[in-house]
Amino acid sequence: MTRPGRALVIATAALAAAAALAMSCGRPSEEVRIRELVKEAVRRAEKKDIARFEGLFAPGYADFEGRDTAGTVRLVANYLDRYRGVVIRLLATRVGDIDPDGLASVECEVSLSHGAAEVLRKLIRYAGEYYRFRIDLRKDGPAGWRFTYAEWRPIGLTEVFPESLAILKELFPDL
Repeated sequence: MTRPGRALVIATAALAAAAALAMSCGRPSEEVRIRELVKEAVRRAEKKDIARFEGLFAPGYADFEGRDTAGTVRLVANYLDRYRGVVIRLLATRVGDIDPDGLASVECEVSLSHGAAEVLRKLIRYAGEYYRFRIDLRKDGPAGWRFTYAEWRPIGLTEVFPESLAILKELFPDL
């Protein structure tokens, strides 16, 4: 191959690599956006930013007990008001299928602790209560992903996802 031909091949390969890199470094994937929404919900709840927390719910949202957005937000706000120093740790997040029509589901686990137990958590090796959430989402145009349905239940340490257990063992090595 001639010198100008080789330069053209190298330049073409470099441009193709740059284009591929630009595409992969572009906008975050829908899975990443969903994970960020879950993290944002935890941050807003823990900071008692109830107005912004409520903004994460889609119109028509309902939970497994029939509560609408206002009812679910009130439940969370009442819990946060009842206890001092609530700490919410997001453990594992598993994003399920993401439908091209803008529907998705996610399962996540959280640890809740508060008050003196949180202050003394390492001393007394109390990691809190564990909950598993199953959440349905809908992509709501420019607003992005929003919660449309949620159910949750308390779980024991023996029921947590393996990735949740790994996070807990980092926090509590003797767990």
